[in-house]
Amino acid sequence: MTEGSKIRSSVTTDRMAKLVLILTLILTSVPLFGAEDFYQLELRAGKVDFDANRVRRAVDEFRIAAFGFLDRPPLLIEALVRLAVAQNAAGMPDRVSDTLSRFVDIEQRFPVYGSLQIEDPVKSKFEAIALQGVRRATLQAIPDLAPLANYEFLRIAQLPQSQRMSAYEAGAQREPQNPEWPLALARESAERGSQNDVIRWAKKVLEIDHENKDAQALLVHAYVARRQCREADPLLKNLTVADFQKHPDLYADDAVCLADAKQWSEAQAALAKVPEKLRERPDVVAAQDRIVRATKPEQKSSLVPKSSDVLETAERLVHEGRYRDALRNLQSAETKDPKNRALHLEILEAAVLAKDWNVARPQVNLVAPFASGEELYMFYASVALYESGQKDAAKEYMERARPRMVSSPMVDYYLKAVLGSAD
Repeated sequence: MTEGSKIRSSVTTDRMAKLVLILTLILTSVPLFGAEDFYQLELRAGKVDFDANRVRRAVDEFRIAAFGFLDRPPLLIEALVRLAVAQNAAGMPDRVSDTLSRFVDIEQRFPVYGSLQIEDPVKSKFEAIALQGVRRATLQAIPDLAPLANYEFLRIAQLPQSQRMSAYEAGAQREPQNPEWPLALARESAERGSQNDVIRWAKKVLEIDHENKDAQALLVHAYVARRQCREADPLLKNLTVADFQKHPDLYADDAVCLADAKQWSEAQAALAKVPEKLRERPDVVAAQDRIVRATKPEQKSSLVPKSSDVLETAERLVHEGRYRDALRNLQSAETKDPKNRALHLEILEAAVLAKDWNVARPQVNLVAPFASGEELYMFYASVALYESGQKDAAKEYMERARPRMVSSPMVDYYLKAVLGSAD
């Protein structure tokens, strides 16, 4: 070999050695620079496969991607969101539950969900899944998901009235320790005038949350509507000025109960706070009349106080079940104060309870028309008319009274008898 050939061969060998070294460096460097991109490629591949309805393949790809993003919360949260949606589409409820738990754990430590750029259909599906699979209290603790906690209530509120109660009851069964469900049921019952149900559901709220002021306010109003001020009084004393301002009906309820307890100066002060729009409530009007008579003796006639005394005595006798004694007292007072409508209303009640239809029937014409809030007397009027053979007229009053009547053997019997239904 010539000297030139040796030199040329040496140069070629050096070049080959350098080339091998460069290739080795490149090959050994690929994992260092490409490992992170691999998981992003899996995330992108999962998106493509999910859109192409290759759901199970997408599940595997999102799961692998999530594994590689443990130190990158935004990408990890995105992968978990997409994984939950894919698992749900693939019919994997247990896996969905596990993924939601991981999502909640990461999002509570690193709240990034709200900043993610995820297409709306996927985001909507995930939030629907989260709403079903994550406790409401947990959702409320996550800032970007807190609005979901109220979403279902808003959705139910838009349902027809006939469907709302069952929807709320389903929620109460699903989340027995969430006071929002029985509270929604108590409010719905209040709108329907079903005081018995208001009391039942409000008490359920207070079993879960002893200091829930919204439930206490609802319970007070239901008790007052049923003339049970003794039960309402402890609750009224527990409520604050702020509670009264939030629930203005409490001012009216307080005035009615103070008048019922004959605490005239306190009742007068409470009456002054009743909002104008509530002053026409029948029980407030009656309370105001009693307060005026008790606090302004100079305005009393020889007849009015006697009628007032008779009314109070009659109410006590009725509560004791002495209906005929109450009726005799009321009829005696009526002869001296024949235009006193309050007397005729109480005569109607006592006569119906005493089953004296000859006395009860004429009272209907003397007290009609009835105002809102006088549903109890509408019921008695309906019974008097029904037992006197005027069944069509009885139905009209019973239909008006029914929403506010509390279940009892007498109420249930006449609802069915007059309307032909047990509802």
